[in-house]
Amino acid sequence: MPPTSPFALSLLRIFAAGFVVLLLAPRSRAGEAADNDPVFSLTRLHRVALTLSTAEWNVLQQETIVERNQGAGGGPAGDESDFVRADGRTIHIGGGFGGTFPWVHADVRLDGLVLQDVGLRYKGNSSYNASLGSLHRNLKLKTDLHGGKDTWEGHGTLNFNAEVLDPSRLRESFSYAVFRAAGVPAPRTSFAEVTLTVPAQHAETNLGLYTLVENVNRGFLKRVLPPGTGLLLKPEGARVGVPFLGEDWSGYLYNYRPERPATPAEQKRVIEFARLVNRAPIAEFRAGIASFLDVDAFLRFVAVNALLVNHDSFLRGSHNYFLYLDPKDDRFRFIPWDQDLSLAGFSNNSPGAELSVLRPWSTDNPLLQRVLSDPAHTARYRAILTELATTVFTRGKLLPLLDQLEAVIAAPLAAERAAAARRGDVFAGNARLGHGPPPRAFLEERLTEVAEQLGLK
Repeated sequence: MPPTSPFALSLLRIFAAGFVVLLLAPRSRAGEAADNDPVFSLTRLHRVALTLSTAEWNVLQQETIVERNQGAGGGPAGDESDFVRADGRTIHIGGGFGGTFPWVHADVRLDGLVLQDVGLRYKGNSSYNASLGSLHRNLKLKTDLHGGKDTWEGHGTLNFNAEVLDPSRLRESFSYAVFRAAGVPAPRTSFAEVTLTVPAQHAETNLGLYTLVENVNRGFLKRVLPPGTGLLLKPEGARVGVPFLGEDWSGYLYNYRPERPATPAEQKRVIEFARLVNRAPIAEFRAGIASFLDVDAFLRFVAVNALLVNHDSFLRGSHNYFLYLDPKDDRFRFIPWDQDLSLAGFSNNSPGAELSVLRPWSTDNPLLQRVLSDPAHTARYRAILTELATTVFTRGKLLPLLDQLEAVIAAPLAAERAAAARRGDVFAGNARLGHGPPPRAFLEERLTEVAEQLGLK
């Protein structure tokens, strides 16, 4: 039999990637089209080259290490939480532990597109701490920070996640694909190989493989939850998912972190929602929750987090989600964020012992507990779980996806590890995080456990 030609191999790869996209095509109820974006397509691998001057590279290293600020509970209000120093330098304050990261000037080549003088900074909390001692760190890029007007195929803000807490490098792209397939609005992803050039220090140095994650912003909302003009919040630092912080809106800025100034009506709506969740008698809560919350969408969001065993999420109540007040019906919707510790990546526990899909909270979570105390909502939640466990969360859908993602990242991940070894990179790591079972082992166990919990076997 003659060897397969390069052209035929290319056709096979295109077909295989398209097959996975069809397998996990987003449900129409989430307002998404199939993955056909030139930047964000599930199995696409981009080549990205960063160039910084020596002076800007030195400024980039002047971050405040996040560990020094643990417990700070977030920065000031606003999606970006940026402030400008007296010398004109823009500084970002992290939302989780409060680390500070200076924005610097850089040039970037995104595949064949060259953009000059873009904004670049490090980002992250635990994941950033774990990358100390390595060049392979989380990055955020803004094409218009320094006045530029160009974008990459319409995308102006780009998240390059190093996935240092995930040895498989698959959890984030895999999990967002499952959310989208389940009908939950969630960011799209692709992959990128990134190099760095700094005069006399780095000459196209291989920083490694990154997950490119779509930014949750006005453009994202317009696409998945049109018209997308509502109030977007990214809660951080609170002990409960929707905390009640009094009647004065100023008390909500620190923990709710609105991405723009809220109108008086939006402020009132957030406060009323928090009061209902935390202070209302249970009868009042049950009578009023559907007017504040898209309950069905919320249950679907919770169900996917539970299936994926993501404790670093709303299930623990404190962070890694967006809350969106939709002007279409004046109700709140939840959007997932940060999936690098999904698939039981938060600890060493086995997935079956770690989380029940039917009782998916591990700490006090008034909204989740009160919603599921209603028999009607409990029945609907179980129906959603059963639907997902027989359509989306199945061996026939998930294992082919895993195969495709592994095939895409194998070569760039091997190249990254070889380059890091030559440099002598040493990751700080984290004793609690990033040591869950490999994704394939997790899925085999979790699929069986979910079927047993739902009585499907």
